[in-house]
Amino acid sequence: MMSVATETLHRIGSEVISVVAMSESGSEASKAAKKREYNRNAQRVFRQRRKEHLSKLEAAQRELNSIQVEEVERLRRENQLLAQENEALKSTYDSQANSPRPSVSPGEVRAPAAGYVHYTTPSAGYMDSITATPSYIPTAGPSALPPPASTPLSSTSNDPANLVVVVPNNIREIRRSLHQMFAHLLEIPVISNPQSHLATLAALEPSLPNALKPTQLQLTTPHHAYIDMLPSPSLRDRLIAVGPANANSFLTEACTIACDIEDTGQMTIWGEDWLNDFSWEFSAAVLERWGGWLLTPEWGQRANFWRRQRGAPVLPGYD
Repeated sequence: MMSVATETLHRIGSEVISVVAMSESGSEASKAAKKREYNRNAQRVFRQRRKEHLSKLEAAQRELNSIQVEEVERLRRENQLLAQENEALKSTYDSQANSPRPSVSPGEVRAPAAGYVHYTTPSAGYMDSITATPSYIPTAGPSALPPPASTPLSSTSNDPANLVVVVPNNIREIRRSLHQMFAHLLEIPVISNPQSHLATLAALEPSLPNALKPTQLQLTTPHHAYIDMLPSPSLRDRLIAVGPANANSFLTEACTIACDIEDTGQMTIWGEDWLNDFSWEFSAAVLERWGGWLLTPEWGQRANFWRRQRGAPVLPGYD
């Protein structure tokens, strides 16, 4: 009986061990299968992400190439327009240089002494736009000029009613306003073609203030577009009359109101009414070079008027 029981126990134990071994073997196989599936999924996701990343890089490269091509094409067109403008201006200047034009001599531009403007007794309406405008009287503050000197406007008058207190205007802001006003005139296709320039100027005339409305000479004679932005009809005509070389030199040396050049005091605009050329003051250096043949004596008289207001020495030869 004992041997039968022992044998039975051995058989049962063997079966249990076999079942446990089979269970462990199945568990290991399941883990290996799951691991392989995980690896396959991870590799698939990696390949998908890499493909998407490469697609994005290729799209970005195509966009960059397109932008570069457009920029190159824009620069090429701009260079072509500049070349055309240069040729047109060269042709215009050559034709003007070879054709007779009005000569301007000191004898023609200097008015007799009796014709000078005497600031001690200004003509009616000549200074109304300055003296009658309350905004010309500065309020107290760091930006206001010192009180005007007691120097009379002439040696025969001490009337304080003849003194005008103003502050310098912002040349940069005036220039910005003028460039906005004449934006169509400054476009390359217009400025590079004299006929388009004159036609565009005529089209702008109704929208311009009186001081900037083109004269007949402006509408019929090719000239630099910056001349059109000077709010002084007489000065514009004289610049056209003296020829492009002299006009360009004057514009780039003295006219900070129109040209974006370094402001070293060549030109000062007094008060807010910058469209009134009486409020302009050219420097002594500008008057020394251009006065007497391009700038008429009135410009020197105006400079002396404003110099008296701040107590500066007057310029000789203009009183």
